[in-house]
Amino acid sequence: MNRMPSLRASLLTVLFGACCIGASLAAQSTSAPAGKSPPIVWIGDLDANHDGRITRQEAAAAPAVARDFDAIDANRDGVVTMSEVKAWWRTQVIRAAQQSVQLRMAAFDKADVNHDGKLSLQEARDAGMTVVVANFNAFDANHDGFVDRGEMQRGAAELAQRALNARAQRMQALFNKADTNHDGKLSPAEFKAAFPRFAPAFAFFDENHDGFVEMSEFALPPGY
Repeated sequence: MNRMPSLRASLLTVLFGACCIGASLAAQSTSAPAGKSPPIVWIGDLDANHDGRITRQEAAAAPAVARDFDAIDANRDGVVTMSEVKAWWRTQVIRAAQQSVQLRMAAFDKADVNHDGKLSLQEARDAGMTVVVANFNAFDANHDGFVDRGEMQRGAAELAQRALNARAQRMQALFNKADTNHDGKLSPAEFKAAFPRFAPAFAFFDENHDGFVEMSEFALPPGY
């Protein structure tokens, strides 16, 4: 069967594909052996001099980032900042959502075996469309027992937005937990205590260089 992957999983993979290198952070140690630098698995690791910016020379350590450097460097100033990385992530999510809709419409046409322009739950199940089956009632907006092409497109877009919303809520919850004095910003001490793996990249997060990381500057890779 042609089983479509979970939309949320695929979107989150693409969302941070430009910032994660090699193995997942979830499988990495939070500290490196004595005398050794931590492995480069996140784009912030490329900021070798900890000045909050990634130059083209620093990006050369990660072929995937070096390849997309010009696309990420939106203002063409020769360095990549956290805000540019976040904007790049969003571009990739939108592109993934569009591709997901295209894939789902192709799957829709294949699953619509009687060619009536709509899918029953059984047709979706027979076609192995696990995401549609699991969310059939949500896709079936008019509750007529079928999912038509328009509902399919809208449903895919809504699932994409749901994935983004869930990600945003997760980041907000992590930020709030780390903000132990509840002043709406993370000091270096708060940041290090909550996210020791990313402490060396504090300057990369603190884009306005005011000595704190605010929510607008904050985002973490998968596994967090």
